[in-house]
Amino acid sequence: MIIRDFQKNDLESSEEISTLYWNDLEFLKELSDTLKMYINQTEECINEKYRFFVAEEKGEIVGIAGFRNAPDYLRQHAKTNNPAELYIIAVKYKGRGIGKELRLKILEEGKNIGFTEIILYSPNSHEKSWVFYEKSGFERIGEITAPDGEPGQVWQKLYR
Repeated sequence: MIIRDFQKNDLESSEEISTLYWNDLEFLKELSDTLKMYINQTEECINEKYRFFVAEEKGEIVGIAGFRNAPDYLRQHAKTNNPAELYIIAVKYKGRGIGKELRLKILEEGKNIGFTEIILYSPNSHEKSWVFYEKSGFERIGEITAPDGEPGQVWQKLYR
């Protein structure tokens, strides 16, 4: 398996993997639009420091992960001045270490470009993913209501 930068031809596979985790059509459209902006290196993606990666195994895209500047609703929970948001992490096959490798890449690249912590929001409906964050060294710092009105947990990992 290799972890590499997201490319234009990864869009369809990444969208398919995302539907394994989210059924919120608004979020899926937002993600698709964001990936298209990233492909085109729009000013917004550059300014918000978006980075996306895919896991590829024998020519098949088996995972996607991305981060960006933390949005205001998460930034207010940050402990440092330059937090990144773990925007997405999704894999096609669970239990094969794909998510772990993508997470390591996100953490490494975030630190390399100067972020001081990684923070994320996980809706309460995604409680099954929380063990992954705990095993990844993230600390649950509290419950919030996201801008879309859904309650969830904020998780954080400081760079040391």
